[in-house]
Amino acid sequence: MTLNVAMHPAARDRVSDRLVALELPLRLLTLLEDGRCMVDDRPRPLAEAPAEAVWLTAEMGGRAFENCLKSIAASHTVKWLQTFNAGLDHPGYRAIAARGIRIGASSAQAVAISEYVFAHVLDLYQGLAERRAAQEAGEWKRLPFREVAGTTWLMVGYGNIGREIGRRADAFGARVVGVRRGAAPAPHADEIIAMNDLADRLGGADVVVLCCPHSSETDRLVDAGFLAAMKQGAVLVNVARGGVVEDAALLAALDSGKVGAAVLDVFEPEPLPRSSPYWTHPSVRLTGHCSFAGNGTRSRADDLFIANLPRYAGGEALVNEVDLKVYLETLP
Repeated sequence: MTLNVAMHPAARDRVSDRLVALELPLRLLTLLEDGRCMVDDRPRPLAEAPAEAVWLTAEMGGRAFENCLKSIAASHTVKWLQTFNAGLDHPGYRAIAARGIRIGASSAQAVAISEYVFAHVLDLYQGLAERRAAQEAGEWKRLPFREVAGTTWLMVGYGNIGREIGRRADAFGARVVGVRRGAAPAPHADEIIAMNDLADRLGGADVVVLCCPHSSETDRLVDAGFLAAMKQGAVLVNVARGGVVEDAALLAALDSGKVGAAVLDVFEPEPLPRSSPYWTHPSVRLTGHCSFAGNGTRSRADDLFIANLPRYAGGEALVNEVDLKVYLETLP
């Protein structure tokens, strides 16, 4: 039986040879930026098209992304969505999950995000700005620095992203503690703890990385109490979602020196208003939600779709398949 799959033409062109090599009975439909798709050379609403699967790629950004999510939620034929997003806090995903449409989340960003995290922590530990200033001033200085080896990293969220950060921290000789629902051992973690144990362990962490979903459990997780429990001068990194952090509490902790530095790539709202004190705070390293934007992210997303296509066609579980029941129950 032919499987109808809708995707952006640029994505189709990238993987066309690999699709042929799968030797699956596929019919490829062109997904348009207004949420419709081409069927028999004419645009039709996705709700009226025969698409059973939709591959939503990074080409569908901005308004096109919004249009496609709405169209998928309204469709009576779509049974599987493979998305480029790792986090599914957008309300459009809620509507899709409520329809029982299977969702394959992305792990393609994990390598890029882990390198982003390490770049910023190493920058802080090595004092690269001070070294650069000495060079520009023509000053010969032996500047001491802090080593990652021997530090403790606490990853709030130990899924695909947390594991990749853990892999790198482990390689540097750091102790890695992961926080997640299941307490089973995980790669590159010295210890896995439950969310209920998080508060008791914050005081032992030199680096706290937020890489968890934004859910009812993590909404405004980083509040005054969380920050007060952290180790004096520790580094806080947020590559999760802005809604995980109470901004006023974090700014107060930075002002007092309780938190030594914050590396922030995600905010609520986005784009971050120019009036936000984060822009000019001396202890903040701020970027515009770009930690995922490594040069290998797109190719890994392509690999994931190619891996999941025969799985779906064969009735198997998908790589990174979302548990819809848990997802809907834990939305913020």
